[in-house]
Amino acid sequence: MMDKDSAANLLGVSATEDPREFHLTLEDYLIGLLFMCSDLARFAVNRVTAKDYATPLKIAAFVKELESGFRLLNLKNDFLRKRYDTLKYDVKKIEEVVYDLTLRGLNGS
Repeated sequence: MMDKDSAANLLGVSATEDPREFHLTLEDYLIGLLFMCSDLARFAVNRVTAKDYATPLKIAAFVKELESGFRLLNLKNDFLRKRYDTLKYDVKKIEEVVYDLTLRGLNGS
């Protein structure tokens, strides 16, 4: 996973929060991670449709790890908190995909 400084560098913006220049804030970086998880949940379903049963397992492990990191944060009642609440539904959606794969014996174990 790309850290905040690397993401800012890739975008061609400053990683330091200087109000005089365009920059990537920590909140924007975290929101981007949360949006990525929503995309990964959809991608997991699409990979199963394409008969790729290993990728959803990797996505599940990654998203669960990311969710455990977000659980450590004390989020205020704002947009970031709402996106975090969405992450919980994304984790559930991915877990359901993995569960279905396990029931069908397609999870590779």
